[in-house]
Amino acid sequence: MKKILIYEYITGGGLLNEDLTSDLMSEANMITSSVYDSCRKSKYVKHNYFRDFRLSSINEKESIFLRDNSKIYDIDFLRKYDYVLPILPEIDMRLYLYVEYLEKNGVDAVISNSQTIKTCSDKLKFYKFCQKNSLPTIDTYQKYSSNLHNKLLLIKDRYGAGCSHIEITKNKKNLELIKDDKIIQPYITGDDYSISIYFTKNNFYILTINKQILEYKNNRARLSSIIVNVEHPAYLKIINLISKIKDSLPGLYGFVGVDIITKGNDIFIIEINPRLTTSFIGIYDTIGINIIDLIISRKPLKNIISGKKYHINNHG
Repeated sequence: MKKILIYEYITGGGLLNEDLTSDLMSEANMITSSVYDSCRKSKYVKHNYFRDFRLSSINEKESIFLRDNSKIYDIDFLRKYDYVLPILPEIDMRLYLYVEYLEKNGVDAVISNSQTIKTCSDKLKFYKFCQKNSLPTIDTYQKYSSNLHNKLLLIKDRYGAGCSHIEITKNKKNLELIKDDKIIQPYITGDDYSISIYFTKNNFYILTINKQILEYKNNRARLSSIIVNVEHPAYLKIINLISKIKDSLPGLYGFVGVDIITKGNDIFIIEINPRLTTSFIGIYDTIGINIIDLIISRKPLKNIISGKKYHINNHG
């Protein structure tokens, strides 16, 4: 029986010095509820999790209530666990910085390595990485240029998570004023999907393909809902793409989400999320696999095909 400690940023003390009204709170509550339930079902782990003292907890014995963040960085405390599972947003490089801290102090984390996370957390760096490794992605610019004139464009957070800031605009003035923490991409009409993947050191397994339903209001995009475990006609092409990602980013490990847009025969990588994502919530109910068991036992996966779907409504 392994001991695992879960640190989810929004509910687990990352906002101790801030208001708890984060846009990501709803998503964080859904993910943590699913993760803790997976741990309870597992025959391989005992778990604890950090909990902001301002939030209630279903299970007092599992919770480690925090009034300050000292325990989050207490190496002696963290080493009492066999594994730490960090679930932090990429915003302001938070995930990268915490995983780097764990690595430097010899704490075993169930996640991709810090350099891989660093590459995936910076949208401009990630674009250049994709270019260098011939991975299909969307042109990304740090500054407005004349070749973008009169095109429908997206302004995104350079170090964002999900739809933290996605603005659709043609307004040249808006584009000329963007700061270094934003990037510009051409708007592509297509179908939005995420791929839930389990990476081992030497292999990968596609768990589910998930349809993302985005809605647009006041020129802003938000993720409205997800349909977990849909069929996709380009499945073999998707497998080939994930294989190329694995070759280019061998440091990917554990549960990873890859966001893509498909348009005709083309597939564009939007981003790689090297952490648990919202679609994790539907994995157990669609394909019957407990991801926590998978991570801890490290047993190879067998046939995981299932026609069941799972709908996630994002009310954040």
